[in-house]
Amino acid sequence: MVNETTPLLSAFIAHGRVPDCPIIDMHTHPDAFQGIYFPAPEMDGILRTMDRANVRQIAIAPHTALFDPAYGNALTLRMLDAHPDRFLGYLCYNPHYPDDLATLIPLLQQPGILGFKIHPGGANYPLTGDGYRALFEVAEAEELIVLSHTWQSDTCGADQCRRIAERYPNIYFLLGHSCCPDWAGAIALARDFPRVYAELTYAAHNIGMIDLAVKGGITDKLLFGTDLPWMDPFYTLGCIVFADITDDDRHAILHSNAERLLQQRFARLVG
Repeated sequence: MVNETTPLLSAFIAHGRVPDCPIIDMHTHPDAFQGIYFPAPEMDGILRTMDRANVRQIAIAPHTALFDPAYGNALTLRMLDAHPDRFLGYLCYNPHYPDDLATLIPLLQQPGILGFKIHPGGANYPLTGDGYRALFEVAEAEELIVLSHTWQSDTCGADQCRRIAERYPNIYFLLGHSCCPDWAGAIALARDFPRVYAELTYAAHNIGMIDLAVKGGITDKLLFGTDLPWMDPFYTLGCIVFADITDDDRHAILHSNAERLLQQRFARLVG
C-alpha cells in the first residue's frame, strides 16, 4: 500500500483519472462470452469504458478468436478498421489447427496488428509443443509481439516460458498474467531476457506483487492489462496507483513501457 502522497496519486484521488497519464491496456478480449454476463462487452461499450478510465488504446483478442480464430480474427480486423486510433490487435492461433497459420501470416502486415495471442491453457496444449513451433519461428523472424496466457501449470508455467525465451530471443514475449501465482518466476524471466515482459492482468489483483516486481528491478518490463471486460480498468488502475511505488514507476507501467514496445514493433513494420 502506498506510503506517500504524490502528484499522480493526488490527482487520481481528486478526479478519478489523471489526464496527463494515458493508459495503454495490452491484454483485452472485447466481445461477449458464453455463460457469463458482462455489462458492455462489445465495441461501443468497450469504448465507453475506455473513455471513462482515460484508456487511450487497448490491444485486443476477442473471445471469439480464441475459440473460432477465423471468425474472431476477422472481428479484430473490423474493430481496428473502425477505430484505428483506439484499437491494436493480436491474431489468435490454435495449435490443434497448424494449417491455419498460413492464413494469418499475410494479416501481420495489416495496420495495427502486433503479432499473436495464444492460450496454451485453453487449448490444453503445452507452450513448448510442436504445434506452436512454426508460430514462434515466424514471430522470431519478424520480431513480433506474442502475448501468451501463462500460469503456474504444466502447459504454460515459468519453466516452459523460459525455454521459449531461450529459443526465440527476438520475439517480444508478453507473459499474460505473469505466470500466476509464480510471481518470482515471472520477475526472473523479465529480468533475465531483454524482450520478456510481465503483464499485470492478474498480478495486479494480488497485494504486494507490483511492489515486489518494482523492487525486483523490472519496472521497465511491466505492462498494464485488464482482460477487459473481465476486469474494469479502474480495478487494475487502483492497484497500480495505490502501490508503494513512485510516479515514474506508475507512468512506466500505465503507458510508457507499452509506448516503447509499440514503437519498436511498428518501426520495424514500416521499415
